[in-house]
Amino acid sequence: MSKTYLLIDLQNRHPAPEDVASWMGSNGEAWIFYGEHEIGLLAPYMELGDRVSLVDISRPGKNSLDFHLVLYLGYLVGRHEPGARFVIVAADGDYDPAIVHARSKGRRVERVEDLGPAPAEARSLPARQTPSLPPKIAADRLAAASIRLAARNKKSKSVDQIYLEILKDFAEAGKPKTLTSLEKRIQWRFGPDPTPEKVAGVMAALVRGGAIKIAEGAVEYRELGAERQV
Repeated sequence: MSKTYLLIDLQNRHPAPEDVASWMGSNGEAWIFYGEHEIGLLAPYMELGDRVSLVDISRPGKNSLDFHLVLYLGYLVGRHEPGARFVIVAADGDYDPAIVHARSKGRRVERVEDLGPAPAEARSLPARQTPSLPPKIAADRLAAASIRLAARNKKSKSVDQIYLEILKDFAEAGKPKTLTSLEKRIQWRFGPDPTPEKVAGVMAALVRGGAIKIAEGAVEYRELGAERQV
């Protein structure tokens, strides 16, 4: 069954949660990118379940959200999941060059301005069957999102810091043998609280920096211009 990834620019598009659920179906994911002004819009999306990931903007600025979204798009596309479909929900045409490039490489990437209900072929479960989070958990996630933006913990490590630590780990502690074990090592560096968006950020940085390549669910390490698949 093919998988649909939604990447939503919440600064200029606010799709109905039930439409997001219908596009996700039984196995899809939604990645929602937001800034401090969009915190009040997050609660209905959190209720859709744990396949919704929230990505806050690390540093506000012109086109900052766009850069974040394209970074995560590159990471997700780079996993080379057979048949995966990537749908950017945004009114901003600045995403289109990246979309054209991805499509030239055979990837199913598109942009829609108005999401609407999923077409029949994109649905694998009716929206109402999508598992939802208990109200308390959804509220806790909303509170956590507010805290992250309102007062960032200065002691928490950034994606760039963990990226450098992981590179050092490769030399000193060896390289994880699977993609999952690499993601777990990165998460361990961030601490016990799940941070899927930061883990994805480190993975994207490793790919962009040429340290690894991800293909068909496997990770390949690059050393001295050569690649070694494990």
